[in-house]
Amino acid sequence: MINPFDAEVIARRYVRGRLYYHSQALRIALRQLRIDRVGVAVDIACGTGLSTRAVLDVADRVVACDASAAMVHAAERHPRAQFITATAEQIPVRDAAADLATVAAAFHWFDQPKVLSELARVLRPGGGLVVYSDYFDGHLLHRPEFADWFRSEYTSRYPSVRRGPHFDPEAATTAGFGPTTRADQQWHVPLTSEAMAAYLVSQSNMVAATDDHVDPHRAMTAEIAPFFPENTPATAVFTLRVCTTHLRVPPDRS
Repeated sequence: MINPFDAEVIARRYVRGRLYYHSQALRIALRQLRIDRVGVAVDIACGTGLSTRAVLDVADRVVACDASAAMVHAAERHPRAQFITATAEQIPVRDAAADLATVAAAFHWFDQPKVLSELARVLRPGGGLVVYSDYFDGHLLHRPEFADWFRSEYTSRYPSVRRGPHFDPEAATTAGFGPTTRADQQWHVPLTSEAMAAYLVSQSNMVAATDDHVDPHRAMTAEIAPFFPENTPATAVFTLRVCTTHLRVPPDRS
């Protein structure tokens, strides 16, 4: 699939608009995996580094990679993180080097059987895999008119681009992973009209539909301003979806 985020102007939209839900999603994941802390983690499709920030809370060292050089360039550096421009199909890590692999808001862009095979290569037996994302359907608490606009105007004007499933458990099993655990949890976050507009214009559907040289943030802020009278924040309701699995340990043949 075409990467809609490989441009500096889009990376700037991403930095401004994406929300930091990653630590909350990762806490859910580590409870499912029964992991407290790891030595080496790989953060795949790290984008501008929000996901890496969360992984650094639970890992001694993180190798973070993204196929977009513009995204990697925009990521905030950290002494325990190494940022590399690389695809999920060719992770620059030796075999069985990682205890944990994480993928935030990106697995639907991948050739999942190929990437799962590569993740099985870089993880040690028993290592954990976390695939998670945030979803927004236009629900603002106590402001149903925004949801009406979101369904009738926003999604029709900016339809979703083609993508795969959130996670394919059957492909994971074929690659050598065990059973998949999935959790969906609501996440409430107060947003102003400017913050909501920044989030919307950072999404792949708007990125694909707008000119790389035009920043639609101001126009989107003006369009949704009536739903935020006097720019009062509204509580947006997101769904956090978290899937986890372990790489199976080979049977002892001794």
